[in-house]
Amino acid sequence: MTIQRLLITKLDGTEITVTPCLADNLNFERTLKNNPQWGSLQDNQVKAGPFRAWSAGKREGSVTETWEDFANVVASVDVAPEPAGDDADEVDGLGLDGRTTPPTI
Repeated sequence: MTIQRLLITKLDGTEITVTPCLADNLNFERTLKNNPQWGSLQDNQVKAGPFRAWSAGKREGSVTETWEDFANVVASVDVAPEPAGDDADEVDGLGLDGRTTPPTI
């Protein structure tokens, strides 16, 4: 299983990489339950990713803002690119740069 890291980009250009875990998913669900005006999980698909990133950042100590302030200073939350080099996995038949290579036998 691959651990998904998220890249938070703030409006000022600051970038923070966080690693959400189960606790961050549960934090989002608990917050929905405690704030019925937000609606259901289905009503909050857009909010789920940024909230998980915020929760992970708070837990890891890289985010200091409240959720409300975080939502006002963040430009985007995306899946962080995988590290290049020795940490990257090469798939047989596909090069690391996405070009096809002859399969190894």
